[in-house]
Amino acid sequence: MYHTIQLLMWLALFGAILIGFIVVLLQLLANDSTEYDMEFLWNHRYTLEDLHLNQDDNKNE
Repeated sequence: MYHTIQLLMWLALFGAILIGFIVVLLQLLANDSTEYDMEFLWNHRYTLEDLHLNQDDNKNE
């Protein structure tokens, strides 16, 4: 019984560390790509029409 509980505790610890690592990695990727996208759009000065984001045009199609 003691070994089973010890195994479950080790698995829980490993799972918590793994999930924490994945969350941090995804957060870094999301922040980096969003910043890059905004920098790209700002540097190239695209308009909503160029990006096909104008809502009036989307309603007519």
